[in-house]
Amino acid sequence: MSKLPRRTGRERPTERFWFVLAMIACGGIISGDTVHAQPLESLAGESAAEALAKSISTEQYNQTYGPISLRTTAGVSVNYTDNVFYSYHAQDDIMIEPHVSLGALWPITPLNTLRLSLGLSYEWYLKNPVLNANGPLVNPGSELAYNLFIGDFRIRLHERFSYQESLFINSPSTANEPFYNFNNVGTFARLDNYAGLDVTWDLNKVVLTAGYDHENFDSYTGGFEYLDRTSEWLTSSAAFKLGDHVQMGLEGKTSWNDYDQQTTLNDNWRVQAGPFVEATVWGGIKLRAGGGFDQARYDVNAGGNSDYDNFYAYASIRQQLRLFSHALEAGRETVLGANANNLRTTYAGYTISSPIIEHLDVKAHVFVNAGEEFGGAFDEKFTYYDAGLNLGYQWARNWRTELGYGFLLKRSDIPVRAFQRDMATIDMIWSF
Repeated sequence: MSKLPRRTGRERPTERFWFVLAMIACGGIISGDTVHAQPLESLAGESAAEALAKSISTEQYNQTYGPISLRTTAGVSVNYTDNVFYSYHAQDDIMIEPHVSLGALWPITPLNTLRLSLGLSYEWYLKNPVLNANGPLVNPGSELAYNLFIGDFRIRLHERFSYQESLFINSPSTANEPFYNFNNVGTFARLDNYAGLDVTWDLNKVVLTAGYDHENFDSYTGGFEYLDRTSEWLTSSAAFKLGDHVQMGLEGKTSWNDYDQQTTLNDNWRVQAGPFVEATVWGGIKLRAGGGFDQARYDVNAGGNSDYDNFYAYASIRQQLRLFSHALEAGRETVLGANANNLRTTYAGYTISSPIIEHLDVKAHVFVNAGEEFGGAFDEKFTYYDAGLNLGYQWARNWRTELGYGFLLKRSDIPVRAFQRDMATIDMIWSF
């Protein structure tokens, strides 16, 4: 990665990354002695550890160096899009993207494991070289994680990090990835780093969880510095098991968000809390639903249209069958905005995947996201329509080819911010 501008007056993400790595390493040494000296006495703890060990055993690793197992893939994808700038006035381009991914597993003890997931790539545009990446990009799924079991407790330390420069990975098709409602943007360089831990206390019939993350978000493209912030994220839940297939309880999420500049976006705190239910019913169908109140309060300089008292809700249905797996999800929530203080989104979507014949699999999705950005000087109401199809063929032991097509359409109450984008992709992947 090319050298990023130095931040002053704030802890640099790279320094914190190595600090967390050192703490994890020390934790592994300490926990190793602890586990061997004091084996698990909790049935709940043993059950959780066995479940994790079982999930690890199903993962495929293709290289081994002593106790460390590795999974490595490399490839190159070619993307064609007819609207590279997400603009009302479309321009096409071809992007070539070599990429490599690494998965590593180090079982420090029979119960405690250190994991690394890292994806690197580079984007090269043929028609608009101004969009070419300044250095390697880091996939948003990259993470360093350490699992520690002590009695009834499972502690998971993690460091999640990403560095991206384009919007290609962003779409309103998932609530778990950032969604930027930007137009006429080709390059948006940004570093997003989370460091924190999750603690689960399993008491058989009752499971309590709590989590903390410290986030640093830094932009490195002129005009987007107003997005730079630090955030503290707290999550918690209490689940009560009602038999073997149903659990219900309460969940909550709180955050404090501190912006370096308070020109476009303002400091705030926000909270969500409410009940949830999770169940496995006939046919292997898994259900989860929840909802509750959703509230935010802003700095006095933000103006009166930024604070809100509203609600959030979500529901998902998933089913794994012999011939295919599919999922239906819908929800409503208010999150941090990128053009205004708040982004309120109401979404619904369907995904399906199936191994049609031997060595050939197909994936498809369709999503609708109706939203509004508000709070401050900017206000926009919009709807995104997102659909895609992907075909994958394993034509040799180590070689795989994927073909994909994606369609994205935006309607807006600001006509010049509406656009349509088509994108086709071919990807050649080699597993070591």
